[in-house]
Amino acid sequence: MPAVQLLERDNMDASLNELMQTTEDYFGHVPELVKALANNPPMCKTITEFTLQALGPGRIDWALKELIILKTLRSIQCTYSYGAHEKIAADLGVPLEKIGDVANSQWQTSAHYSDAEKALFKLVEQIAEDANDVSDELWEELRNHWDNGQLLEVNAVITTFIMIGRVGDSLGVSDPVLFSKPLKNV
Repeated sequence: MPAVQLLERDNMDASLNELMQTTEDYFGHVPELVKALANNPPMCKTITEFTLQALGPGRIDWALKELIILKTLRSIQCTYSYGAHEKIAADLGVPLEKIGDVANSQWQTSAHYSDAEKALFKLVEQIAEDANDVSDELWEELRNHWDNGQLLEVNAVITTFIMIGRVGDSLGVSDPVLFSKPLKNV
């Protein structure tokens, strides 16, 4: 049972109407985490809008973002929406072998991952362990594969999902399905 009430749209503060419509248009429904966040409208707006930005179109391919999200959730031992993100990755065409290599921590030796992707996963692990201790060597390795805008976006996805995973787990919220509409329509 969730730690806080999950508010339905008719019980939410009217200031959230536009955000809830945007969220419903994006996901096909309002995820439970957003319903929990609606108990604090300003926080709900900030977190939900930032999450939509992190998931949306950008400098990094959405399928790769999903692998980064899976690696992030795994690195911090969070279960919130892990299965949902596995499904999203698969729906976006990520081979099941790559998804399995993340789940089984075999990405380091996997032939399914490029050196560029492995460098991103090293960053995920380091940020999950200690964001203040990302080495110059790792940043150099990352810059060999990714530009500054991409690295900023990856960092935002990692840190957003550290927060999302922790908030979801601590509140006991479950979103086994995040998209109730075809991803091609997102």
